[in-house]
Formats: sequence, structure tokens, C-alpha cells
Amino acid sequence: MNMKKGVIVLSVCLLLISCQSDSLRDDFTNPPNKYRPMPFWHLNGHLTKEGVEKQIQEAKELSGFGGVTVLPVTAGPQHPTGLPCPGMTPAFLSDEYFSRYMDMLEISKRQDTEIILYDDIDFPSGSAGGRLLKEYPQYTRKFMVKDEFTEQGNKRIIKEYVFDETSEMMAASAMNLSTKEVIDLAPFYDGKQLDWNAPAGEWKIMFFGSNYSLGGVHGHLVDYMQPEAVSKVMEMTYGKYDKHFSSYFGNVINKTFFDDVGFVHMEATWTPAITRLFEERTGKKAALYYPALFYDIGPETQAARVAFFDIRSELMAEGYVKQVSEWSEQRHMQSMGHPPENYSPNSVVAHGDILKYYRHVDIPLLDAIFHYGRGLHGFKQVSSAADLEDKPVVGAELYGAFPADMDSLTLYRVVMEALVRGVNFVVPHGMWYDTDPAKVRIPPLISHESPLLGSCLPNYSVYTARSCMMLQGGKRVSDIALLWPITAIQAETYINRDAESGLPVATWLPEHVNHHLLSNILTNEIHRDFTFIHPENLVNGKVTPDGKELVLNNNVNAQRYKVLIMPGGEVIYASTLKVIKDYYDHGGKVIATASLPQRSAEFGRDGEVREMILSIIGKEDPADDNLFIENKNGGCFAFIRNADKDNLEKILTRIGVAPDISFEDMPIPPHNIGYVNYIHKQKEGKDIYFFTNTTEKSVSGEITLRGKVKKMELWNPHTGETEKISKLEYSRSENGIYTTTMNISFPAVSSVFIVGNTSNE
Repeated sequence: MNMKKGVIVLSVCLLLISCQSDSLRDDFTNPPNKYRPMPFWHLNGHLTKEGVEKQIQEAKELSGFGGVTVLPVTAGPQHPTGLPCPGMTPAFLSDEYFSRYMDMLEISKRQDTEIILYDDIDFPSGSAGGRLLKEYPQYTRKFMVKDEFTEQGNKRIIKEYVFDETSEMMAASAMNLSTKEVIDLAPFYDGKQLDWNAPAGEWKIMFFGSNYSLGGVHGHLVDYMQPEAVSKVMEMTYGKYDKHFSSYFGNVINKTFFDDVGFVHMEATWTPAITRLFEERTGKKAALYYPALFYDIGPETQAARVAFFDIRSELMAEGYVKQVSEWSEQRHMQSMGHPPENYSPNSVVAHGDILKYYRHVDIPLLDAIFHYGRGLHGFKQVSSAADLEDKPVVGAELYGAFPADMDSLTLYRVVMEALVRGVNFVVPHGMWYDTDPAKVRIPPLISHESPLLGSCLPNYSVYTARSCMMLQGGKRVSDIALLWPITAIQAETYINRDAESGLPVATWLPEHVNHHLLSNILTNEIHRDFTFIHPENLVNGKVTPDGKELVLNNNVNAQRYKVLIMPGGEVIYASTLKVIKDYYDHGGKVIATASLPQRSAEFGRDGEVREMILSIIGKEDPADDNLFIENKNGGCFAFIRNADKDNLEKILTRIGVAPDISFEDMPIPPHNIGYVNYIHKQKEGKDIYFFTNTTEKSVSGEITLRGKVKKMELWNPHTGETEKISKLEYSRSENGIYTTTMNISFPAVSSVFIVGNTSNE
């Protein structure tokens, strides 16, 4: 490698790290299979023992994969052409199917690769190949059903109404259209007839039911929120694998995979237990608040919606996801999977609450689909969920439904964008059993048989494995906590609002809710790493003030935040805001953007929210576009109405939050395609910096690292070669903080690690 005048030139992707461990060095030269990509292997033809063994062997020897994620598929239309494509034979879960699966396990065992257990056929998970709907329709997904009519009051209203055998009554309510008063009609309804003496006024009378098996695209799926239903579908799928292959669990099969477990395009997904839980949690009759899921019922509208939607999100986390994880753990495997639209800004309408969703998943996973860049600003939602629960591995399902002619630059760009945002295990989408382009139902084909990608896969696999090996585990350095604005979204969401918006699915947001805008600015424009934290984390002990910082209290991945950034939004938990105010009062730094909260997510606490905002800024809602307030303890509270690169960077400088990495003297090309980014981790006594350049141009110049970085080496992921770095410049500021400056140059679509020993001595 050529080094002239302090400039490190990388002709391809290079890793720069400092490491003394011979075992780590050996693993870097030849990464273990567990770090290598393990693609979806779509079974789309007639399986034979010879075909199975050939493809699994070639996946290792010709593509460099560490195993495969076995995904049976049925016949269906090809994306995006719509042309018919074949499915798998033999039949899913048949004796012959399990015989071929045994062949997969045996060849994998012999060659020391893995099988990841995909838990159904096709996607989403949770249908047992359609058997659940046929045999146990009562356990399928349930939907909110509302029937309503309007009547003038001051008279007796008699109305025949019967819920059918597929429905369960949850509430009967009446709302005065003028006063918004809501009355529980249950005392006046006998299950067949409503008999009510209505007061004066115009009344909207509503019957709320939960209905299963309405049909449609997702009508065959299990009720993910009903434990009994989940147990039944798991018995029909996981139980079959347990019966046949338990001796392979924890050795050949180390991971399980669930897919798209959520309710995207089905915003009315519900379950009857929500009614009971609402009443237990709030102490209020659910019938008085169900209308809030469709209409404005007055001052309690937002708190009611937050309560309902938060319960739904918790049931999503506690239902299918938790049971699969517990089943896997009992058998010495790790669970892995994702909901739909895990990277989108609106979790409420797709899967509940992404930061809560992953609490029980061993390996939180995102799926990057359709095209490069889609959902990019939401990738940190998934890796932040892992950080909050101290989970060392973050997965990514990449390339699904990308253009069939995807090139190798895209192959690298996509994985680099995932890695630099916290991913460290990769499931490419994917291999196909029958590789005839006319029979590949969802392109692209990612295997050695691909004429476009096949030749680069061995290098891609080893590059990915080396990167994942270095990035798994440890502690991520993150100076900024970005508050997850879930309550602001829940409060303004009503059933089918996202669909009615006319926007792409899961993208409608209330005015001022700007967390994805902030994610883009922080990551791609001013290069400040951050972690999404849940508002509950500030009150449940997960994130606590420590002097002028906030601390993520983890055993391994502990993080110390120097500032809290609040996205805009009208509604926040009063209990969360109290912690934020106390943090500020004792010297903490807070930046609020777009708008300040005015209402509480809890019933009856709106006044507390307004009083706390008033006590901080001296007014309830500033007309100013920018405010900066300091208190006697050194606390800073800044409000930026229109957050952009310049004013956010200026305010961070003003409050004294120095960057972990500075790119000030490195010209970065304007965004056309790709970005320059970094992630900084600490493990095994080392500071590990990973830089990516996914732009179409080479990047050269000075970078400055906070701290005094010593004993640095270069590690090249393509060759496994290592060499030392010696040309560094150290500086010390007036407050005694060291920085390390170096010149660096790396070409388009490449990456680099810089790792060494950091101190301020």
C-alpha cells in the first residue's frame, strides 16, 4: 500500500484498525462462516437430493456464503412483470419435504455451514401455508369493525343489531355531534336490540366489533396479538421442525427467521383483549373512548388514541414475536426477523412501535427492499432498538425486489449503508432453486449463477464477513439521544388515516413530526451519530441523567449522550417531559425542533405539559423561530423551528457538543447518489471507526478524531493484509481534550476502518 505525505490511498475497500489478537487476525484473514452472508434460498422448483446438495455446496464454494436461509415459496406472479412463476414441490411440511430438508441439514453439517430456519412458506409468517385459515379460522387476524348510524335525540331509539358468528362485540357507544359527549350504550343493548332513551341532540350511534377472517391479502394470517392463536400456528409450523430436526438445533440451525409480522395495509387490525387492557390501564370505560379511533371526541382524543395504540404495540411485541423468541431460546437458537415497514417513519400503522417491537427479538432485523436508498433514514430505528436492549447483533435482509439488472456497485452500496448504520449480519435476497430468469419470482438473483453478480460474490462475501466480525458487539459511541416521537404520531392517528392520506404506506405524519428529517441531517449532512431513545426509557430507568449527560444503562453497549434532541410534535408523556425538564434544570442540554409539546399522552395532564414548557422558556408557544435559554446550572435549552444542516450544526457547536469525527477539511461531493458516513465502536480495548463512501466520486482530505488515537494499523478486507499507520498529528484544546488528525483518501463505493487505542493523556 502506497502512503505519501500522510495520505492513505485505498484502491479498493480498506480496513484500518489496531489489533493485537492473533485469533482476530486469523479470523480477519479467513472469516468464520457465522459472519458470512446467509441469503434467502427460495425453493421454487421440484426438490431433489442431488439438487439440494449441489446448490448448498456451491453456495459455500462459489459464492462464499456461510449458509442459507431456507424459504419455501408457492406459485405466484413475478415481480414486477406479473408473469406466472412456479412454486415448490414437494408440498410444504410433507414427509418428502422434510426428507429434502434433512438433506440440506446433512450437507450443511458436513461442510460446516448453517441453515437458518424460516418459519413458514412465502411471507408474511403466520399462516402455516394456509392451513390456519382452513382449520382454525377463529385464530386468524382480527379487524376493527364499526357500524354506525345517526339519530336525533330526545326520543326512544330502538335498533335491531346482531354481531355475526365471526365477530365479537367490544363496545356500543353514542357521541353527541355538537358537544362530543360520549355515552356507553352497553346497559341499553341486550346483544340483539338497542333500546335507549336518547337525550336531546344529534347522536352518532356506533357498534364496535372485532371480526376475523374478512378475507383479502392478509386474512389468512394468525392473530399475532392473541397468545392462544400464536401457540396454535406455531404448533403447526415450528412444532413440525422440532419433531424432525431437534438434534440440529443449536449447531447446524442456530437462528430462526420470521417475516413481515405486522399489519401494513391493514390499519384496522385489532384484537378483543385491547378493550380489557385499556380499562385496566386507564381505569376508564373503553366504550367512552373507542370513537376517538375514528373521530375527534374533544380534549381527551389524543390521550385515548395513545392508550389504545400503545396497547396494540405492546401486544404485537408480546405475541408472535415473543413466543417465537422464547421457543428459539429454549432450543439454543436465536430469533431473527422484522415487521413490515420497519424503516418507515410511521410505525403506528404498520406494526405498532418499532422500538418496542424488538424487545424480545434476539437479532433485530431490517429489510431494505425495492431500490437503493429506500427507507435509509429509518435504518437507525432498528439498530437503536438493538442498542436500547443491549443486543450485539443487528441483521439486514437486503436487495429484495431490486431491479433484476442490479450491478455490483449497488451490491456494495446497499450493504455499506446498512453496516454504517449499525447492521452487522446480512441476509441477501437472494438465491433461487430454479435460476431460470423466467422462474425467479422476486429478482434479483444473487448467486454464482447470476451473470451480473456471480463473479463478485466471493469478494463480497468475505468483505461483508470481515466487516460484520469487526462490528458485532461492543459499545457504540453516540453523543446524541434523539427522542422517538411515537406519542405525537399515535395521538393524531385514527383508523385508516395513513391510507386516506394518499401517501406511500406508513409515511403519513402529523405536522412538525420530523424525526426522519433529523436522522438525515445528523447522519448524512453534519455527521453526528445518534440513538433513538423511547420516551418510556426516560422514566423506566433505562436512560438516566448523570450530571450533564444522559446514560444508557446497559452492561455492554452503554452510551453517554451529551445532548437530547426532541423532534416536533404536539403530544408527549408528561412524565417524560418532567425528566427532560429535570435534566435541563441540573445542567443538561436539550434541543427542541419544529414545535413544542402542548398536550400530554396521559389523561388529565395537559396542564402539566404546558406549565413545564412555560417554566423552561417563559412562554407557552414561542413565536420566535429560534430560542436559546441557559440556566444557572449550565443547562441549555434551544428551540429551532426550522431545523436544517446549518442551524443544527451551529447550535451543537454553541452548546459545546464537539463532534466525535470532524470532516471539516474533507470536501464531500454534493449528494447525487450515496453518502460519506461513519460508525464508531469500542470493544476489546480498541476504538474502531468504520467509514463508508458510497458516492460516485473519490474523497480525499483531513479527518479529525476526538481523542488521542495510537497504535493504528491498516487491514485490507479483500486481501487480509495488515500494516501500521505512523503519520498522525495530535492537538490539545484549551480544556485539555486531544484530537487526532490524519489525511485520508478513498475511492467511490469503498469503505475504511480506523481503529486504535484512544486516550486523553
